Amino acid sequence: MNTRQALTFLGILGIARVVWLSIQGISPQEAYYAMCGDRLASAFFDGPPGTAFLLHCLSIATAGSLEIARLAWPVLALLASWLAYLLARTLYGETVAGWTIAALNALPVFNEHATNPGPAMPTLALVLAGILAAQSAREGRRTDWTIAALFFSLAAFFRYEAVLVPLGFAFALIIPVFRKKTPDLLALLSLVILPIAALWFPLLWNSKLEWIPIAGGTLQTLWTPRPSFWGTEFLAYMREFSFPSAILLLAGLVVLGITAKKNPASRFLLCACAPAAIWALYHAVLGRGLSSGAWLACVPLLMVIASIGIRSRWMSTAGSIVIAVALFSTLIHLREAGLMRAVWSSIAQQVHETTREMPASEGGGFLVAENAAQASILSTFFKSTSPTNYPPVFVHESPALTSQFGIWPSYADFIETDRPADEFFQEQKGVNPFIGRNALYLGSELPQTIKGAFVEVTPLRRLKLPDGSPLTIFLCIDYQTLPL
Repeated sequence: MNTRQALTFLGILGIARVVWLSIQGISPQEAYYAMCGDRLASAFFDGPPGTAFLLHCLSIATAGSLEIARLAWPVLALLASWLAYLLARTLYGETVAGWTIAALNALPVFNEHATNPGPAMPTLALVLAGILAAQSAREGRRTDWTIAALFFSLAAFFRYEAVLVPLGFAFALIIPVFRKKTPDLLALLSLVILPIAALWFPLLWNSKLEWIPIAGGTLQTLWTPRPSFWGTEFLAYMREFSFPSAILLLAGLVVLGITAKKNPASRFLLCACAPAAIWALYHAVLGRGLSSGAWLACVPLLMVIASIGIRSRWMSTAGSIVIAVALFSTLIHLREAGLMRAVWSSIAQQVHETTREMPASEGGGFLVAENAAQASILSTFFKSTSPTNYPPVFVHESPALTSQFGIWPSYADFIETDRPADEFFQEQKGVNPFIGRNALYLGSELPQTIKGAFVEVTPLRRLKLPDGSPLTIFLCIDYQTLPL
């Protein structure tokens, strides 16, 4: 596949993704990141602030239209594919480059990230740009190491795992020390210092929350295996990358390690993807999934697989079958995603109709959802008409911090005041403005934090998602906060 053919192929795919996305409803993930974009911070529970800042800038450019702003993601997918083509062409030639982008654009996980705003696609594009710059530096333009480090630092601004890529190159630059050669100190410092500088404030933000967003609990969580999740996470990996592609990616890592000693291109790609691949395998052992690390390693591994495969006369047949299976998986995924996007508009309409059945209360009623995904998507339909620190829809109280909703102001929070809230307890200097107000709760079941906080809770409507999951709208009367 020559340059013109590659551009035509990627252009057609980009247009198809834009058309598909333009006729779809808002997804919970893009609604969540859009809410983060409206409430900028040094970091967020789900990662660094890059995605929120990007959506914030796109929102300004599109006059606040999320429907238009999200169309940037198919463009980012096109850019990432083009960078993958350039890298593969530089290392192996046009034939391998063509197979690489064909396989990449067939993967279900790639198409998911290309049509669902989030941190993965900008991270991949920036990482590939950094690897291209590193290849240029490897060919003799040493100053390009700084450019590579800048791209890697920007990638880390979207996902923490992106720091693993410059880590691999930094390790490769240290190796000459053991061979009694002088390392490139400027390149080494750039690859270490710039990513640290990019993550300084996000890491400070995480430290204030005792590292719960990164560790997912306590720091012990980072090294405690969960065998009960091994099967589930492996099946999730198979679904995201499609079965044959997923197996080939694991085989590609083995091949890359074997050929790295004799093949300079393999050695270079091993530096680029080995830390991310090892991180993915480590997470697989823990039972926390391979996807994040595998996402950063997939393009170099696809290149290696294609470079080995083109030597076989069966490449055209076998490669076409693998790509066809991945495309079939992608079509199934897009169909399911389209059904889920469509149903949320209907659910929001039913919630809106149910608000008319909610008795009036002083200060007005409020909405509570079961989780961050539901609260985010409903928030796009129930936007606040006046500026407020509160999200339009809340997530119910929980002792566990699981999303940014646990950090944003909540209906359960007390506000400090100089006037005593109770005539008998003069020491109490906090008030809750939601006490006495009514609410609607949307969820699959009624949690104790809702049942115990309201005087009366009754089901009003029962709904069903396309996957068969039930949802119920509950009427909650007279909020009194949870008893101590």
